[in-house]
Amino acid sequence: MNPVTVSVNTLAWPSVSPDILNSHVNVMRHLGIEVGYTLEQVPHGTWMDQVLEHSETDIVCFLDVDCVFTNMDVFERCIDFVATSKSFIGNAQVSNHIKPASHIFAAPSFFMIWRETWKLMNKPSFQEMVRCDVGENVSYTAEMLGVRYKTLFPTHYCKAHENERWFLHTWGETGIGTLYEGGVFHLFQGRKPQNQELFKKVCDDIVSGVFSTQGMLPCHEI
Repeated sequence: MNPVTVSVNTLAWPSVSPDILNSHVNVMRHLGIEVGYTLEQVPHGTWMDQVLEHSETDIVCFLDVDCVFTNMDVFERCIDFVATSKSFIGNAQVSNHIKPASHIFAAPSFFMIWRETWKLMNKPSFQEMVRCDVGENVSYTAEMLGVRYKTLFPTHYCKAHENERWFLHTWGETGIGTLYEGGVFHLFQGRKPQNQELFKKVCDDIVSGVFSTQGMLPCHEI
């Protein structure tokens, strides 16, 4: 049996902080995960469509430039899930700015899919649409076609957003620096200097082997 082939892809706009990009590179190198970086100003969803269209691997993984794995185990388990289910997996997200703000879907911050399944679903676009945010259309399409997929739910976050609360429908809430089950860390709003420092520290801790949830807030509690 031929081994499953996987590609990991990250989009970094020219405006991204060098500290964010360097921290991402350091973590991926530490974990031994090869990443293909696209340094270009292109809409996120358009880029994802293009990557999937031209990829030659069985599994295509997308990882935001401010999103990293905290350990190798979660990466390997996600590959196993996608290869076995012939489906996709991603961070759980709700588009709170789009009504009804209750649809939990696999977000593009971390998203891994069996490419042949995307083709069998008639290649649904990852682009923003009237009723959905980037990537959400793929989950909607899967739900309409009866394709089951998995989302990683958040467990902890570093701090709340300054002006609003980010709800994951009725399940709980997330914030700046959110950790998802298994070990996927997504910063959010990396354009702010104080958040860049947070991301750098988390990435340094991962590389040093001392990352923990100590001091973080729980996402799901009464």
